[in-house]
Amino acid sequence: MEKQIFQMDKKHLIKIIFCFLFIAVFWFIPPIGEITTIGIRTIGVFIGTILLLSIVDTLWPVFLSFILLNLSGVMNLNQILAGSVGNWIITFVVLSFILTFALNKSGFTTRLTVWYMSRKFVSKSPWTFVFAYWGISMIVGMFMDQVPATAFFLAFSGKILKELGYGPKDKFSNMLTMGSVFSVNIGGAATPISHSLAILGMGIYERATGNPISMFYYLAFGIPAAIVMFILLCIVMRFIMHPDTSKFESFDIQKAVGGLKPMDLKEKTTVAIFFGTVILWILPGILGLILTPHPLLTFLNKFSITFWALLAVVVLAVLRINDEPVVNLRETLESGFPWGVIYFISIGVLLGSAVSNEKVGLTEFITTNLTPMVEGISPLVIVIIFALVTTIMTNFSSNVTTITVMTTIATTLALSTNTVHPIAIALTTTMCGSLAYVLPSSFAPIAMLHTDENSDSGTVIRYGSLMVIISSIIVALISYNIVAALMPM
Repeated sequence: MEKQIFQMDKKHLIKIIFCFLFIAVFWFIPPIGEITTIGIRTIGVFIGTILLLSIVDTLWPVFLSFILLNLSGVMNLNQILAGSVGNWIITFVVLSFILTFALNKSGFTTRLTVWYMSRKFVSKSPWTFVFAYWGISMIVGMFMDQVPATAFFLAFSGKILKELGYGPKDKFSNMLTMGSVFSVNIGGAATPISHSLAILGMGIYERATGNPISMFYYLAFGIPAAIVMFILLCIVMRFIMHPDTSKFESFDIQKAVGGLKPMDLKEKTTVAIFFGTVILWILPGILGLILTPHPLLTFLNKFSITFWALLAVVVLAVLRINDEPVVNLRETLESGFPWGVIYFISIGVLLGSAVSNEKVGLTEFITTNLTPMVEGISPLVIVIIFALVTTIMTNFSSNVTTITVMTTIATTLALSTNTVHPIAIALTTTMCGSLAYVLPSSFAPIAMLHTDENSDSGTVIRYGSLMVIISSIIVALISYNIVAALMPM
């Protein structure tokens, strides 16, 4: 038997010690202005946990932060658990993953892609095909978590490129795969449907203000920006990258995508319940614009989006086809379910609410010290700065980390001033925090893109950096003003 000893890589140990010492320092810093002793310690836990999650591990620091926040005095342990894993947001994320898993397993994602790519207009020209392919990537990304959507489209891209005869080093291969993953991420940032990052930002705002952001307002914010980003992505690739498209002359799409079998009862049931649930999520927001007050709106407002998600999952689990459930919950939750992601999201929600707690004093500190600094600055400039800083930050570090930090700061600043719209700026940092394009450290789909055989890392970094600038400006100029106009301060 091999002798067992306690052993740890020195670099890993140094990172842990550095983070622990960083947190410990805040236990001895005296109060600063309106920030209390509890507030100093809470901010230390906030920053230290972010560091641990970014450079050490993405799971055990979550549980450590529960302990440290309890010791800081900002919350007791029951409040910490209720504000993290016990928060409605976490339940909603779990339910969203289940619904997405069911939709994907039913075969609908493949069906939608094959059907769409088989339309006559798609094969009219090489660029029509490319733009259509990226378009369906974005559409699927709007309704499915970005990781499985990316895995699906990278595999699908491989089939297409093989049929066309392009190799891994061809510029066209690099462009097609990169554009499809960028499109998935743009679609994922556009909606909170099955997207934990968007739900995280919405949750941070709600914990800080006590008021939720409706799914309809997120869609009104995200979809217009996503459409403009997608158009500009296509323009950039068409007129700047210039790949060789000559191999499309003898391309037969049917060989690559195959045929379609008729939808079976299980697929029809899953699709009907999934999209019926999505409609119930956004219907109150739409009706609120045209039917206020109205009995139907009053009835729908009694039920949260989590209620409808719960109902959908229960129905899918209870309904049986050929004596098998439409969704086997035990199998879904026990085989490869992303519990690490769930806890990762939970700490983002918790940390955002912790630093906004009245015991901390951060809001008062910002009101006293930062408000005078921003009062003379144009709101547009402030929004552009937040959008650009958030998008740059999220392309170097974790999306969860970026959204937690930037949405907390943006919301706190907005609540302490009348300079920027609180909901619009919170959605700005949330959406920008979801728009990863550049480095593998930013988001799992980008890491998957860098490692794909048909991708080139240098190309991804160059064009991803350009998309960072484009996306930041679009969100700041278009989406922020749409929501600000729909919901005057």
